[in-house]
Amino acid sequence: MNSRLKKLITTILTVCLMFLLAQTALAAGQFKTTDGVNFRTGPSTGHTRIRGVAAGTKIEMLEHDPAGWSRIRIDGTDGYIRSDFLQFEVTEGMSVIFETTDGVNFRTGPSTHNISLRVVVAGTQVEMLEHDPAGWSKIMINKVTGYIRSDYLAWVEGTSAIPDTGDDTAENTDTDADTDINNSEGAGTDADEEQSDVIDIRRTVTAVNFRTGSSTSAGRIKLIGAGEDVEVLADESNGWSRVRIGDTEGYIKSELLIAIVHIEPGDVELLDWSVAKDVIKTGVPLHIVDVRTGLSFTMQCFSKSGHADVEPLTAADTAVILRSRDGVWAWDPRPVWVTIDGRTIAASLNGVPHDVSTIRNNGMNGHLCLHFNNTVTNNKSYQRDLNDAVIEAWNASR
Repeated sequence: MNSRLKKLITTILTVCLMFLLAQTALAAGQFKTTDGVNFRTGPSTGHTRIRGVAAGTKIEMLEHDPAGWSRIRIDGTDGYIRSDFLQFEVTEGMSVIFETTDGVNFRTGPSTHNISLRVVVAGTQVEMLEHDPAGWSKIMINKVTGYIRSDYLAWVEGTSAIPDTGDDTAENTDTDADTDINNSEGAGTDADEEQSDVIDIRRTVTAVNFRTGSSTSAGRIKLIGAGEDVEVLADESNGWSRVRIGDTEGYIKSELLIAIVHIEPGDVELLDWSVAKDVIKTGVPLHIVDVRTGLSFTMQCFSKSGHADVEPLTAADTAVILRSRDGVWAWDPRPVWVTIDGRTIAASLNGVPHDVSTIRNNGMNGHLCLHFNNTVTNNKSYQRDLNDAVIEAWNASR
């Protein structure tokens, strides 16, 4: 084989390989501009404008800074464009990976008023579903779908596409004066900074007054119903919490708010009492979720024998337990999830306060019994009810 033929074959193979790589990349998705925008030599409006780029222009991503400028390539030329003018379109059926740039809330919807499923740490990889560069992105984490602020999500190198090298009609879309385009570029940061929003969402345990100040003498904004979710901004030392409901800030008594625990599918363990009794520790708070209502409360174990003897930490916790039972104390076991030291276990909780208690002023005279899988009791019929409730809690998490 002569050298010219070898060279020709090598060239053909190289071109084919590049084509295949391009098709693979294009299958994953494509960055493109969302509006007319300046393409610059550096990451600021003070750098020279290379040219204007029209909306919908496909680009090759080189370095992605979601909260600032991205280094890109268009027709072989490297430069910078504001990241909030770049949108990633995901091809259906393909997985495109972004990662979080800082700790951020993973929410049920595209707003800080939506419930936080959990706080996601920096560097967490997520699957991009829908990308809005100037707002929120719909993502998936461990098969759970939710939303994160787009300026906290950076593209992971290797998951984007090479640019479309077709006709670019954007050469003269604007002037060097940087008029409308640069108004957007210089718009500044979002006042609703997500880092300051990494605060807990809590739920009212009863109907409560939402007031203008941290005292009962402060004006009442409105009455908030039981089971309403509020965003807690700060806990005051006088027993009040500064909260936000919608766009309004005000105050609610801290004892009338409880934390919300979100259990991910597959996180709940089914443990026999012989194992669970070593996990459940006396004197250590247990965060408990009533599976049927979603209400959560805190209890503490003070004794372990054939089950765990537990009591609510506060009167607010007692109020939530009673509310989960429609205001009636009853022996019927309730399916619950019990979280301690990062582990969540399926269990059942009876609902009649009885015998001794160790915590004063918690609104309960006595204690409740917390049962786990295969708890042994003298009443065989009641034992079946207890275990059935444990299995209900287990199945609800799967």
